[in-house]
Amino acid sequence: MSQPLTCWQYLRKLSKRHESSPSDRVVYESRPEICMIEYSAAREFILEYEWLGNMGTSKYCFGLMFGTHLAAVVCYGPLVAPSGYLRLIGLDESVQFWQLCRGASTYWAPKWSGSMLISRSLTLIRNSYGVDAVIAYADPAAGEIGTIYQASNAIYIGMTSPGGGKKYIINGKLYDPRKVHKKFGSRSRDHLLQIDPNYQTQQIHSKHRYLFLLGNRVHRRRLVESVRHLIRPYPKRKFGIEQSVAKPLYLTTALS
Repeated sequence: MSQPLTCWQYLRKLSKRHESSPSDRVVYESRPEICMIEYSAAREFILEYEWLGNMGTSKYCFGLMFGTHLAAVVCYGPLVAPSGYLRLIGLDESVQFWQLCRGASTYWAPKWSGSMLISRSLTLIRNSYGVDAVIAYADPAAGEIGTIYQASNAIYIGMTSPGGGKKYIINGKLYDPRKVHKKFGSRSRDHLLQIDPNYQTQQIHSKHRYLFLLGNRVHRRRLVESVRHLIRPYPKRKFGIEQSVAKPLYLTTALS
């Protein structure tokens, strides 16, 4: 499968900038504020800019505001099956493990908007919900290598191994395998043909995985030791092509 050389969200921002008029441009007259926002507001924003066109398992949504203007959104949710993932990456089941489900920023948002929003919202979910670790994915099919996660000091733990799994396009909507079984009762071909005679499957491909470890210095040190065997150099883009380059491992930042 060939992969785009430019991030889809970046191309979407260029398109939105081209479509906008000067009166649409926001003047940064107020200091940025990061706060929890309504799911409906986050959904409207995400669907305008996001590659997948859905909210996934998002539950807790945060926005970067300039006055009444929403510049960026990030959404989190608990993992559907945390125990298996905790064992996979070597964390015990006492760890409160969430996922960064969706995120996007406007074409006019400052370059630092995404990393600031992620960093501060992680502090908020740690303080409010006791979250210890957050997993985030970057999709090469959308031209992503996780630049924003790197700027937010996440640990890179390599690529996923989908193992030949498939997603399903049913009545024009994309579903992961678990959602298909939950919503339609079965993933069997005969059953799905009754629901949508033109349904399609889509091969699940590998994605980049990033991990945020939260809490105080001592707590993060313990978590870092648990996942040290998974830590890899950040993937980088060179002339539009993804490459893995040497980078100091995420240890100093995690313990600062």
